[in-house]
Amino acid sequence: MRRAATTLLATLLVAAMAGCSPPTAGGQSAVDKIKARGQVNCSGSQGIPGLSRPDEKGVWRGFDSDICRAFAAAVLGDATKVQFTPLNAAQRLPAVQTGEIDVLSRTSTITFTRDMSIRFVTVTLYDSDAVIVRKSLGVTSPAGLNGKTVCMQGGGSLVETALSEAEAEYRMKVTRVYFDSTITARDTYFAGRCDAYITDGLAARSQLATVAKKPEDHALIFVGSGVEPNGIAIPRGDDRWYDVTRWTVNLLIWAELNGVTQANVDEMAKSGPEQVRRLLGGDPAYGKALGLDPRWAYNVIKQVGNYKEIWNRNLGDDTPIKADRRLNRLYTEGGLMFPFPWD
Repeated sequence: MRRAATTLLATLLVAAMAGCSPPTAGGQSAVDKIKARGQVNCSGSQGIPGLSRPDEKGVWRGFDSDICRAFAAAVLGDATKVQFTPLNAAQRLPAVQTGEIDVLSRTSTITFTRDMSIRFVTVTLYDSDAVIVRKSLGVTSPAGLNGKTVCMQGGGSLVETALSEAEAEYRMKVTRVYFDSTITARDTYFAGRCDAYITDGLAARSQLATVAKKPEDHALIFVGSGVEPNGIAIPRGDDRWYDVTRWTVNLLIWAELNGVTQANVDEMAKSGPEQVRRLLGGDPAYGKALGLDPRWAYNVIKQVGNYKEIWNRNLGDDTPIKADRRLNRLYTEGGLMFPFPWD
């Protein structure tokens, strides 16, 4: 088994060094550009607690923000080397296409149309759409939204589909009120100028926990039948950057499954199982195949943590949001998250 794995890695290394991964149209991978400038340019949202927003000191916090930090740790060995650009729904795809950002990590659902314009790499979390509505209106299911006004962000959000599904299923009709940002839509709802507010489920839960003055005055109702795979995206045509981002996210899930954490990664790198020791720097072929430092995986876990740690720090029981991981649990716990094999 070890011989087969070593042979596979050697093959990958030869392919990488031979330049089998085509660069971008400009002749240079984003990986090279990131190393030259010394930072990863990443998307931010317009302020979604638990996912992506700056704190009172201007430091970006949240699950999506920490995913970007993992890329900085992988490529540069320093998770702090990230520049965040706040983007609304309409701005996010063009920002990837023009090179304004290196990677999109901002509540973006993977769809066919979007993947034809930019390259989605992998799923980072699964979500579904939800409506926040004042309990005083007596709405207990999507059917109760009939005749109500719903604040929402325009510009390509899939909540449109969820609302349309609910209207068809329950034979009712809502009045959509569009805004150019989810923050404006949210604030308009909380100011009492809309009956309801629709957004992604995790975003809705975080808004209730951190923005609503009295969370107990509001109900959260899921709408639509779809499960939305949210993921990271990069410009098309950059295989090297694709490999780095794809396998960095895989590392986060793999580390959780194998019990590798920020607290024990040093010990695991020295005396953990063979596969763990090899990936955390014991076998430099993993890093060389990606064009990264041999200890790139160690740097990511040491500085950012595994998937569970990122979740708990930003969305889980360690936060006011206390979001249930639901489909984002490991497959061994009934969820959809599982790592791809390394060998």
